[in-house]
Amino acid sequence: MSDAPKTPESGDNTPTPFLPVLREKVARRLSPADTKVALTSSGARSPFWRGVNAIWRKLVTFSLAGTVIVTLAPHASFAAETPVAGEKDARVRTVDYDPDQVVSVVGQFRHAIEIQFGAGETVTQAALGDTISWQIAPVGNVVFLKPREKAAGTNLIVLTQEGGMTRTYHFNLALGTSATMYGIRFHYPQAEQAMSAEQAQMAQAQAAQAMQSRIVKTALDHAVIEGKRNFNYTEQGDASLQPSEISDNGEFTAMRFPGHADIPSIFAVDVDGSETIVPYDVRDDFVVIHAVYRELRLRRGKAVLAIYNEAPPRNDRAERTGTVSNIVERKVKGQ
Repeated sequence: MSDAPKTPESGDNTPTPFLPVLREKVARRLSPADTKVALTSSGARSPFWRGVNAIWRKLVTFSLAGTVIVTLAPHASFAAETPVAGEKDARVRTVDYDPDQVVSVVGQFRHAIEIQFGAGETVTQAALGDTISWQIAPVGNVVFLKPREKAAGTNLIVLTQEGGMTRTYHFNLALGTSATMYGIRFHYPQAEQAMSAEQAQMAQAQAAQAMQSRIVKTALDHAVIEGKRNFNYTEQGDASLQPSEISDNGEFTAMRFPGHADIPSIFAVDVDGSETIVPYDVRDDFVVIHAVYRELRLRRGKAVLAIYNEAPPRNDRAERTGTVSNIVERKVKGQ
């Protein structure tokens, strides 16, 4: 007699074997390698095997559906972030601030823990899950923790304020010995990047302002000596007050006092002989007077020196800017 399975007769309502590959694997595990197990035609028509086949189909269908449901269903994620051990001492750790991340803190019985927040922050609220087993003491931007007895883990929520901005911190507290922490320092990458960008912008603005100031100073310094100059001046009086050089360009007068010599008081003399003190500014060795006068008087105590402009009156500049330079304009704020 052949060991091969018999083929059911035509028209016979025989159930089709379900998952034949799986059945074959099960048969190989249950039977010796030199034997074969096959379902006869009478066995295939048996109500018992028909029921087993139906149950098998339902089990597989439910298993597949369950697998799909479990795969597609959202899973709760519990992954607290552990602060990174420091280079000098692993018990002093650092962690980047993330308001949506729980930070894992591992303490040791009868050992204190210091949690340090940003330098400008102030702890305003601290909610501790287990206030019996853990002791907490907020001070400024620091929270001190201490496990007072051996107990199960708990949580801690801390709120801080800095310049009207609130930060929230979540912690998972546990006891241990292998990863004990004495200090935790928070870093703020986003805030540090924003501060670095702001400082870079300020540095650029300051550099631009400094460059502009140098350009203006160069233009003003150059304006003192530019154009056709008049050196036709005579002096009478105390020679100790005499500048080493005096000239004008038709609009501004420059007197040189080398070696940072003491500058005397400078007066303009009107046609009636009255004197009026004149404003000026100092540029290196030069005193720049923002006008050209027919007569000037220099005074220091009782010493007096009269300076006369012997050249005919002239004005070579048509454009008035309010400064010694025709390219640098003086503007009054609010006008």
